[in-house]
Amino acid sequence: MHVGQSLKKGFSVTQDSMSLVLTLFVFGLFWNLVNVFFTSKFETPDAKVSAVVIAVAIVFVLLSIFVQAGSLGFIREKLKSGASSLSIFAASGTRYYGALFLIGLLVSLVIGVFVLLAALAVAAFGNRAEVLAMGLAILLGAIGIYFVILLFLAPYIAVADDQKAIASLKQSVGVVRKNILAVFGLALILVAIGFVVGLVLGAIFALVGAAMPKAISDVVFAILGSFVNSYLGVLVTASFMSFYLGTKSQA
Repeated sequence: MHVGQSLKKGFSVTQDSMSLVLTLFVFGLFWNLVNVFFTSKFETPDAKVSAVVIAVAIVFVLLSIFVQAGSLGFIREKLKSGASSLSIFAASGTRYYGALFLIGLLVSLVIGVFVLLAALAVAAFGNRAEVLAMGLAILLGAIGIYFVILLFLAPYIAVADDQKAIASLKQSVGVVRKNILAVFGLALILVAIGFVVGLVLGAIFALVGAAMPKAISDVVFAILGSFVNSYLGVLVTASFMSFYLGTKSQA
């Protein structure tokens, strides 16, 4: 499927999936308000508070996987049948949680390996060949980013095709390689949209922050930011799911 078609479909599906947007909004808002609470109440946290913050962050990550799996299932059904529901969201979150958890873990390991190799390269050469060390580190970083990009569609494949984690990762490599320019193009457009929205939102927040007490402006920031992030999150998911399903129809 053409990049423009995927983006257009992404917008139309997002506009027609406000129940999902609002679900993500509530989820994001809750965690944003939790973050506001901790940052405002504990500016210099002790060890006990730090442990609580870490525990909350872990819970957030684990719940985010469920939300991602549910969102992908919701969007898949919307694209395939023209209708979806929050019951599909819940069922998909449960069904594909394990696959997406494993995909995330394996991708994190790939990133960790390349970060470790880059650090070892810098440490091995040290001051004796600083330019060479930095060049090698940058090269390894670029290769690592390329590998991560190749694995980008794995969550979409796991849900769209009901695949296991390893099979999804392997298939993602093949699909992205064949469509690397289109994947880059769609990603760049979506990043640009997010950047522009972020600038506008930043200007609004600056005005709000100047006119209100900090405690109130932080809450307003959390509410507006959560809604915008939810909308953009559904847009990205719908655009790339549409793109992947389009590549299948062309195969």
